Amino acid sequence: MILARYADGRAAIARDAQVELGPDALTIQVGEQNHVWTYADLRRADDGAGRIMLKRKPDTGERLMLEQSSDLESTAPDLFKPRAFGIEGRAVVGSLIASAWGIAAAFLVGIPLAAAPIAEVIPERQRNQIADISWSQVNAFTDYCDDSDEAARILNDVAYRMMENSNVARRDDIWITIVDAPFPNAFALPDYSIIVTDDLIEMAESPDEVTGVIAHEIAHIEHNHVMKNIIRNVGAGVFFDIVFGGAGAGQAIAIASVNLTGLRYSRDDETDADVRGFEYMDAAGIDTGGVARLFTRFTEMAEEQGGGDIPTLLSSHPASAERAATARARSRPGLAPSINEADWRVVRAACSDEPIPVPAPIEIPAQGQTPREGANPNAAPAPTSPTPPLEGGAGKPESPGPMPKPAHPKAVAPRIGGLPSLGRAS
Repeated sequence: MILARYADGRAAIARDAQVELGPDALTIQVGEQNHVWTYADLRRADDGAGRIMLKRKPDTGERLMLEQSSDLESTAPDLFKPRAFGIEGRAVVGSLIASAWGIAAAFLVGIPLAAAPIAEVIPERQRNQIADISWSQVNAFTDYCDDSDEAARILNDVAYRMMENSNVARRDDIWITIVDAPFPNAFALPDYSIIVTDDLIEMAESPDEVTGVIAHEIAHIEHNHVMKNIIRNVGAGVFFDIVFGGAGAGQAIAIASVNLTGLRYSRDDETDADVRGFEYMDAAGIDTGGVARLFTRFTEMAEEQGGGDIPTLLSSHPASAERAATARARSRPGLAPSINEADWRVVRAACSDEPIPVPAPIEIPAQGQTPREGANPNAAPAPTSPTPPLEGGAGKPESPGPMPKPAHPKAVAPRIGGLPSLGRAS
């Protein structure tokens, strides 16, 4: 017999007990009661005080405490092995590590390789969730310009003309928004929106340059490059979320992966978007020479600055002499600009504090006076006060706040209001 202490797991006290060791089990005698515990069902729960503490598996809350015993060790040697303390053997540990690496490979390698087919079948609900993350970033680093509605309508009309001539299936879902941001860029979002920054418009030397960038982004949307790229990135986030038990680490990584200003499309995706974008322009009768000039100018800027403070558009969509040459080879000089001069002035003035320049009114002499040289004597009388600048020239008022993304301007009037926000209608 071995003297011990026994706790039944219900009362916070331990009672004196006697333990008898058998070949396959031990018997605990507590007063008039006997408890039989099979060795195979026992585990160690030592408290570090030098005593042996046994528990049952599954754990019933009962505890048996006894002093070190050579008799117990010789009778039930398995209770003195690491496994009895919850420490798995090398084979088990190796198997767990291999399984973890298998899961890692599935998410870090398998998901990126399967990004294209996943992007094709991703449910609209999940697409909108990712779009919400994208729009939260847009709202964080840009400002909506109240004076850009007319400019956005002009860009959307040009985009729709290209898509209609090329039979783009989602042409009614694609919408362009101009924002005030401290960098020149354009990027597409998972909900088929395209963001164009005012700095990109300011850097452009002709409307065809901006139109070419928009065509490129439309191609990314049409060929689902946006979702493919995001899925490649958030695969890692999903994996870490599983590893950390859904503690939110994966979600944080996923949000960081939907990095709008730093999206890096694959070389194949970029080439694909170039070619398809040129097809849009060709079908709509727009010269690709503007894109060639833009690529050439950006490439020269990058070379001059040694890879330093280069335009954001260049870092997310790397330009090259080869891409400029491809656009130049398709150029058809002599075509009319994609946006006429008057509309281009409106686009250039979007998000600007400067008023749009307007022609001075023709002076009509009063009755009995000699007309000014070159004036049209048959012209209608000019207004007595100077022509006011177009809306938005006096500076940017505060945005009235987020509004849902509208349908295409071909279907409804141009939108008035702020950027779409989390939970917006689509």
